[in-house]
Amino acid sequence: MKKLGALALSAAILSSLAVSASAMVGLSYTAPYATPVIDGVMEDTWGVAEWTEIALPYDGVEDKTVFAARARLMHDDKYLYLCVEASDATLDPDGDCFEIYFDEDDCDDVAYCDVTNQIQLMYDGTYKGGMNSLEAGDMVKEYVITTSENGFLLEVAIELVNGIPAPDKAIGLEFMANNNDVDGTWIDALRWNVEQFAGDVAPYQSPECFGTLYCAEYVAPAEPEVDEPAVDAPVDAPAEAPVTADAGIVAAAAVMAIAAGVVLSKKH
Repeated sequence: MKKLGALALSAAILSSLAVSASAMVGLSYTAPYATPVIDGVMEDTWGVAEWTEIALPYDGVEDKTVFAARARLMHDDKYLYLCVEASDATLDPDGDCFEIYFDEDDCDDVAYCDVTNQIQLMYDGTYKGGMNSLEAGDMVKEYVITTSENGFLLEVAIELVNGIPAPDKAIGLEFMANNNDVDGTWIDALRWNVEQFAGDVAPYQSPECFGTLYCAEYVAPAEPEVDEPAVDAPVDAPAEAPVTADAGIVAAAAVMAIAAGVVLSKKH
């Protein structure tokens, strides 16, 4: 009986490890270099950044009562920029929020490391969070959210603790969108790199469930090619016989010789 119990316990442990391992999707996001205007309006600048693809479903959602969200990231030399578009018909200003997590040392540990931070961007326009004595206000430099009857759009500028990482350096990244009912009752949470199965580790529990973020190197836009105007080849002038002083002298001498001959013939 003890042996069977031990085997059952081992199987349960292995099963839980397998579920935990399968819950990690292994996503990576590369933020392009660009600077948006943080005003709660998604201008064309955001078009250089891709939407997150898997675990924050939004694209194609027609029923606006469905809770769904998607996110974009960009960066410049100073800030990381986040844009989130969400569909949510049960908006709760006290509980609905979009959370972003950073593991700047990419420790990928089960416990939060020295530079692991969580920022909660609240539906009511406030923000909070931070770990290891760092407040979200130390990282959030601009935050604007615009709301509608069936959702919201937010933009935020974030200053990372270690600054923008080099293009070849990965840092940990995770998202989580929380959805409350209008009365404040929690309904659901959407995650990016973690599957939605019961018992899966949540981003606030461990950096090991984070995906990765790269900040792309700045590439100067190519200068437009300018067509040079065509230049016509010079046209050669028609050749003319040169008239020189020597030719005039020769002609005068010939006239004088003819005249002299006439005179001599008369004298004879």
